[in-house]
Amino acid sequence: MRPQAVSALLSLAAPLAGLQLESPLPKEGVPFRITLEEENDKFGADNVDRYYTQGLRLTLQSGDHAYLAIAQEINTPSDISNPNPPDTDMAYSGALYLAYGHGHVFERGGRKDVLVSVELKLGVIGPSSGAETIQNKFHDLIGQPAAAGWGRQTPDEPMINLDGELRRRFGDDHLDFIARSVLQLGSMRTGFAVGGQLRYGRGLGTSWGTGTIRGSNAYLGPLTVAEGFRWHLFADAQAEAVISNYATDGGHFEESPGVDRRPVVGQASVGAALAYGDFTLSVFSAVRTYEFETQTEAHHFGGFKAGMQF
Repeated sequence: MRPQAVSALLSLAAPLAGLQLESPLPKEGVPFRITLEEENDKFGADNVDRYYTQGLRLTLQSGDHAYLAIAQEINTPSDISNPNPPDTDMAYSGALYLAYGHGHVFERGGRKDVLVSVELKLGVIGPSSGAETIQNKFHDLIGQPAAAGWGRQTPDEPMINLDGELRRRFGDDHLDFIARSVLQLGSMRTGFAVGGQLRYGRGLGTSWGTGTIRGSNAYLGPLTVAEGFRWHLFADAQAEAVISNYATDGGHFEESPGVDRRPVVGQASVGAALAYGDFTLSVFSAVRTYEFETQTEAHHFGGFKAGMQF
């Protein structure tokens, strides 16, 4: 890893250095939250299986700081009926990983408007991720043909990533803007992203916006006690400087299919969120610019996030 990138991540993690790490597992007398996130290109504007086709993340957060997540990502070429996809298209690949993270919201001048989180991911890229099984079993369930080219997927290799995220909130309880920056370092993805989310609604102070599985840590901020109905609409945009990405680059240790990655990728999304008491739900639809040079169309996907606090 480049020294500049390591220094940047250490600077981002510095505010957490003095905090004692906590267990993410439920403890007696301590509230906890379970969150399920699902992303799929079937929820996108064009409803086509291709590129980043599926993501799933389950997060358990106990107390205000520590959390544990398990996630899976699935990527395919644009034509999943071809058993021998061309080298100019994205390869079949999957990732399965466990993440431990720690986050904190800092108070400055009486305002709790800065959120910082650091997340360590450990897992596997390749057949052991179960991506082929999950996709084809789901296709069988809904009566669609199986994807034909999984025999040429990225081979097995271990993965590790250390990701840091910073969010800053501007505004009030009805209209706000959340600026964010994300630094990712590791064998899964290395890069830097900046973005922001504009929100309008009621009860904005109880949440920190809607992120995506690949682009944000799983930390959602301190557990809050909120009553009644809250809602908001949001629009989000971000730009990513991509140094490496397993989905486009292929494996690190064995020869495998890969494409010429683009160094800058943009993403825009719109969505809505609602909450009642301890239950939260958000939905979104997103579009991404081209991620590799021979890509033929922009990529659309969508998703939802549902959470319950106990």
